[in-house]
Amino acid sequence: MAVEFALVLFPLCILIFFVLENALVFWVTSALDNGLDASMRQFYVQSGTSATSLLDAVRSEVCRQVNPFVRCENLKIDIGVYDSFTRIERTSPIDPASGTWRADFGIQHGCLTKGSVVVVQAAFAQHTFQKFGVVKTQFQDGSWLINATSVLQLEGNTTGGSGC
Repeated sequence: MAVEFALVLFPLCILIFFVLENALVFWVTSALDNGLDASMRQFYVQSGTSATSLLDAVRSEVCRQVNPFVRCENLKIDIGVYDSFTRIERTSPIDPASGTWRADFGIQHGCLTKGSVVVVQAAFAQHTFQKFGVVKTQFQDGSWLINATSVLQLEGNTTGGSGC
């Protein structure tokens, strides 16, 4: 009886651990999506402010939503601004050559003007114990990319800033 229990216990523990880790990744991904959706309001509330303060406002709102499982210092927010939906460039936050963060990821690209299309990405690296699962993109150090993207078109508000 004890031998059968020992033979079943180890695979059962691995299965439970696998399910719990995937549930955590799913929860963090869902919280990141919800936090990014909630932070998109900042583009209307913060109209007329600088790009840096807008990036900080979006970042603080996303951080508020994903605490306590994501450390805010690991979270990167990228804001891309385009003339139209057809000009959106969807590139990965990971540089495929080096397996690290893309050099220009985590800043604002372009000037926010009336009618511009804004693509906001929130991403961070999540360390997991498994080499397979729900997350597909991997960093060089073995951590996985958790990414959320939100798109909106500015209708009436513009966000100022130097250099625009």
